[in-house]
Amino acid sequence: DPDAANNAVAAPSSEPSSGDAAASLKKRIVALAAASGRGLDATAAQKAAAASLIADLIAVNPTSDPAMSAKVNGDWELVYSDTFLFRSSPFFWAVGKMIGETGDFFYGAHDHQTGMFGGGVGRVVQSLDLDNNRIVSDCIVKASLGIPLLGFSPVFSGFGSVITAGRAVAESGARVAVVAETTTVRQDDTEMIPALNFLNNTTVPVEDAMRQLGGGAAPEVFLDIVYVDDDLRVSKLEDGSTFVYQRC
Repeated sequence: DPDAANNAVAAPSSEPSSGDAAASLKKRIVALAAASGRGLDATAAQKAAAASLIADLIAVNPTSDPAMSAKVNGDWELVYSDTFLFRSSPFFWAVGKMIGETGDFFYGAHDHQTGMFGGGVGRVVQSLDLDNNRIVSDCIVKASLGIPLLGFSPVFSGFGSVITAGRAVAESGARVAVVAETTTVRQDDTEMIPALNFLNNTTVPVEDAMRQLGGGAAPEVFLDIVYVDDDLRVSKLEDGSTFVYQRC
């Protein structure tokens, strides 16, 4: 029947397009991220759900060779991670590679230190400019000091930014090779702890320090960009740790 054939061709597909699927998955991931404090407070069930959603999103990645795409360039704010939020910084990628199996202990100790007395990690932004082989991470950290024997309220608290810059070279369709070069400490509330103002804008030559400690080249680490579109990016470290960013 010609009419039936024509109707069959004209009938809209009941299958969602990859774009529709991606949009739905992104909404669910961002909602889950908001409900779990960017993953920091995620339950085991939430972590499993996030991992499943992210895997489904990667499967419908609209960008071939994402590390080579201009879409990766720009400023990206971290909205979800399945590991410590501060590990979005290339500094911690390099430290982790240098110390090897003791990395988890180091990360846990750092998380404990920064989380005491109401401290923690604030906004985390990662900026990529692969056209010029650059990566910059800006992590706001709130640090507090208290005296446990006198109670658990901090004596003072302040916040500042830890800014790590480095080289970032796209090596393949998904992989970016990164070397951390410098880390700068910026004290954002200089009136709170004036005695520490001398540290403000102090820059540490991380690459040189790690070269001396390691007795050779500074650690080169790899970041895999497994999903990117106009407004969301998913990246993984060599150990599988996952980071989801939204364009700022």
